Amino acid sequence: MMRADVRSVRVGLLGAGNVVESIHLPVLASLDGVTVAWVCDTDTARARALASTYSLPRAFGSLDDCPDVDVVLVAIPVGARRGALETILARGWHAFCEKPFAPTLEDHEWIVAEARRRKVRLGIGLVRRHYASVKTARELVDAGVLGPLEVILGGEGARVRHTGRGGDWYQANAHASGGGVLFEAGAHLVDQIFTIARVDDYRIDRCSQRVLKGIEFETSVRGSVIVDGGRPVPLGMVVSQVSDVYGGIVMRCANGELRLGATASGATEIYGRHGRITGRLGGSASEGAAFNAAVRAEWREFVDSCARSVEFSDWDTGLRTTAFIEACYRFNGARAERVSGVGS
Repeated sequence: MMRADVRSVRVGLLGAGNVVESIHLPVLASLDGVTVAWVCDTDTARARALASTYSLPRAFGSLDDCPDVDVVLVAIPVGARRGALETILARGWHAFCEKPFAPTLEDHEWIVAEARRRKVRLGIGLVRRHYASVKTARELVDAGVLGPLEVILGGEGARVRHTGRGGDWYQANAHASGGGVLFEAGAHLVDQIFTIARVDDYRIDRCSQRVLKGIEFETSVRGSVIVDGGRPVPLGMVVSQVSDVYGGIVMRCANGELRLGATASGATEIYGRHGRITGRLGGSASEGAAFNAAVRAEWREFVDSCARSVEFSDWDTGLRTTAFIEACYRFNGARAERVSGVGS
């Protein structure tokens, strides 16, 4: 645990890709009480360039060469993380992992157990749980403003004709990326639903997937989630890169429904029982400002939590989200192909 009287928390960056450069580093560079000590990437030229742009003290090509820090942002492809996390946890560094957290539930549970054994804290970059619309929807559901939940619907994605990326892009490799759109993009949607409804458990009744060369491009799920200590609520969800789908979440309740989109700046909309909108909460900030605020909130929460305690919950790492996604792949019979060779 970091001492509360330490004025500056030292953060190391494992990975020098676009997510680090465009999302995390601008926030960390301006976050009170935080100093970015180094960046590490096997592409040492990219690491040095990033260090130069942001005036970071040092850049490295190997984690073994990096000096001690308090926290490490783990932002390398999920299929290459296990060895890195073994080093990070063994050195007593807290780890904040970009989503997805781990390639399999087994890997996820191993990381959690190892962190607890080493008495360090873990966090997950499921940034949408920090969106204002998600927090508002959760408060409204908790308060029972529209009555008990009756149905949950979620969707994300659109037909993608091309990515503009080369064949060496990690998401084109099932072993490096984890397997497909449900794993890469769907994790956000699942976590939003689980966060808003405070899901205790789930059941999958049907799951269909469209898979090509080991990479899944669409998943449709029907089942239920368990809320309120045992009450089942029907769930329908689609994540796709080959079809245009509704982008957002609908929380249908006894006396109306809540709707929220996938953007950080979107409002939480309230609809009456007859389908007419009756209110709109939030949604005034620009998308860039709203997203930046969410990233800042997740980092502030993690850094402050590390200073208080090394104890963390399953929710802190998105364990139930990982379990749900793995259950979808297993239900569809695609899991063995998806994870073969990952984490070895």
